[in-house]
Amino acid sequence: MELINFKQKQGVRFLCVLALMFLVSGVALAVESVANKEGEFHRFWPDNLYAVEFVNDKVGFIAGYSGSVFKTEDGGETWGAIYIGVNELIRHMSFVDADNGWAVGHRGSILHTADGGITWDIQKQDKGNYLRDISFADVNNGWAVGHGAVIWHTSDGGKNWHKQTLTGFDGRDLPRLHGVVAKDANSAILVGEFGMIAHTENKGELWLVSYNPSKATLLSVASYGDGAIAVGLDGGAVHIAVATDEQWAEVQTIEQELLAKKEAKARKIAARKKRTYVPAVVEPLPETDINYYITTIDTGINNHLYDVSSTSTNDVVVVGASAMLKISSSKAAASPGDIASTDEVVVESAKAPVFTVANLVPADGFPLPYVWIGGVDVTESGVIWAAGLRGMIVNGNLSEMSFGQKLNVAGSEAIKLISSRWGEE
Repeated sequence: MELINFKQKQGVRFLCVLALMFLVSGVALAVESVANKEGEFHRFWPDNLYAVEFVNDKVGFIAGYSGSVFKTEDGGETWGAIYIGVNELIRHMSFVDADNGWAVGHRGSILHTADGGITWDIQKQDKGNYLRDISFADVNNGWAVGHGAVIWHTSDGGKNWHKQTLTGFDGRDLPRLHGVVAKDANSAILVGEFGMIAHTENKGELWLVSYNPSKATLLSVASYGDGAIAVGLDGGAVHIAVATDEQWAEVQTIEQELLAKKEAKARKIAARKKRTYVPAVVEPLPETDINYYITTIDTGINNHLYDVSSTSTNDVVVVGASAMLKISSSKAAASPGDIASTDEVVVESAKAPVFTVANLVPADGFPLPYVWIGGVDVTESGVIWAAGLRGMIVNGNLSEMSFGQKLNVAGSEAIKLISSRWGEE
């Protein structure tokens, strides 16, 4: 009995000490928050960061867990910390100018700001669904995508959102959609689970699934010329290009062969079960003026690739687990038979681009093998901004092919608290 009482007393003492620690911590945070009003440093949590969006060389946004948004107006020298208004992981953002931007969260929120990210309003809430990406072509037209093959579209700046569906998807389970890029007000490309690639050319009234020879999950997509480049798990990367007539004929032949194999398998199953085979009714897909042809890009690594950003120099920067890469392309050299001469001009037939992949070099001391980078964006002048594990913000330069940590949100005096979940400062 005495032993039990002793243990009970020890337990009570432990709980009291624990409660005192929480109380002291709370007081310290409160004091620190008040001190911040007097210009002193406010410490932030080293939460993981995902969304990176720069409007120009000066103005940019980075976001992540707990509805945290960090904004710079001086090219990353100083930052303001903003609470977006919902306690959600912010996966991606899309700004069309320095004032108007949108963000999506893992609890189904689509948020909009009209004052440069200082205040945010919830435009749409898809409760219970994980939204993964959002992309606007202009201040009115945009798409958001997420789990369960969900596609949301607006043509009035988000005042109204309408759900759209995939056409031609015949898989058993609806794919999680991870990335979308709005090419213009009418056209967009999305990517996702099971190697899903689809496109629309009419504001999403029709989303056609493209044939992708790889079924590897794709996590992000960025514009690239008339098409796009997408990246995903296990070092996967693909080039999505407008198909030539020959390429489209090749795709149609492959799809017909796949349908024939599927039918042959169904016939065998019916015969084995001594049943009459009834062919499935397959509605022909609508024809469109634009179709896409998918080719694989060999990145040379098996690391997961999480985000991709295109540049003004027609390169792309890719980030992921222990990786930051640059993918470049050039037209393959034409063979003599591909060149047609006339009296006035030499015409070279179109060739598929040849891609080269190069690693950007981390600064001394940057722990690249042990970290992941979740989001990236490249400014018009080639400045790279990225963010990832435990609050790190990364800065680099494409021309120098190098990068390093600019700051960490948990320990930088370059960050000033603007608003929080507990009220504005």
